[in-house]
Amino acid sequence: MSATLTAHAADRAAAWGALAGTPRLVAERENAVFAVTFADGPRAALRLHRDGYQNADAIRAELAWAEALAAKGFACPKPLRTQDGALLTEAEDARAASMVTWLDATPIAGTDLSGTRGRDIFHALGTLLGSLHALTDAGASCDGTLRPAWDLDGLTGPDPFWGRYWENPSLGEDEAARLARARDMARAWLSGLTVPDTGLIHADAIGENVLGDADGLWLIDFDDCGTGYRLYDLGVPLVQHWDRPNLTDLADALIAGYGETRGITPA
Repeated sequence: MSATLTAHAADRAAAWGALAGTPRLVAERENAVFAVTFADGPRAALRLHRDGYQNADAIRAELAWAEALAAKGFACPKPLRTQDGALLTEAEDARAASMVTWLDATPIAGTDLSGTRGRDIFHALGTLLGSLHALTDAGASCDGTLRPAWDLDGLTGPDPFWGRYWENPSLGEDEAARLARARDMARAWLSGLTVPDTGLIHADAIGENVLGDADGLWLIDFDDCGTGYRLYDLGVPLVQHWDRPNLTDLADALIAGYGETRGITPA
């Protein structure tokens, strides 16, 4: 399978220019991601988008948002246009492909988050997410109607965007009931917000999608971006850390960095 994907990636990369060698598969999660080097030197990441998740228009909207953010100096990979000026290439019976600039940085997943180091990383992540929302509201945006809706029904409705999670067949009866209660609690709380802050959100700022280098943090993989609650972007980074004894410290640091950037109080 990887050999077939690699051959497919090499074929699709031609739309951006000649390569110096064979694409190298570096990640195969939702999308297959390849490291490529162009014949004239620059490196890039080629993505073969997963089948059946987002249509071509939705992927173009994702790339347009990232392109607008990068143009404003936001720390994310910049989408690269083909030699014909397109953000995306399509082929019959083949996965859509896009290309973004390469980042020599390391995911924060697996990083030691204890003590001051953990607080510093999550404060910087809060600052990054605050900048994301501020720049978006200032005009670095895209057509959010083409993207998923992480709204009240998308998260807690009878048919949420990622499926009826309380009916997962791996759940026991008590676990299913607990998830249903959590869903109803979240729905009631969200419904009680008088003026919720909503707009375009990344929606997947888990540790694997936040990279760090000497210059700070970078946000990658906008594959799940859409319109929804800004608070959701703050909740997602914490879901991998519920069992940490310093969870409260990480949350406080995240909120502080976000609030300072957006000019709002932690409350």
